[in-house]
Amino acid sequence: MRGTPSNDARTLPPALPVKPRAPTSHQASQPARTVSSRFAKPKVLMGETDAPKPAKGEAIRAQRDALRAFMTKHHLRPSEWARAAGVAPGEILGFLTGQSRSIAPATLAKLAAVAKASPKDLLG
Repeated sequence: MRGTPSNDARTLPPALPVKPRAPTSHQASQPARTVSSRFAKPKVLMGETDAPKPAKGEAIRAQRDALRAFMTKHHLRPSEWARAAGVAPGEILGFLTGQSRSIAPATLAKLAAVAKASPKDLLG
């Protein structure tokens, strides 16, 4: 605490003069920034983060749609169908929601056996 308790006016020492630093060679070579914010603008970043969609994505989407159509046609629910086949329901749901890009061939064979179809029928 500075000063005496009876005196409310707090006195601070005078500020020392600040000398500007000399620019380093790295700083001297770069142009001065005129941006009002230190953060990059979103429109600059968005083009850099989006990768082009692979052509293979269309084939995977077609397989998902074919599996959905097969399930609708045969009145199959993912959790009940997986339980009957002895596989994890997350494998079917992950593929249908896009969390995984494929289903293991062994899983397809088990699902096809329960549905009394061939694995090729499941994915179109």
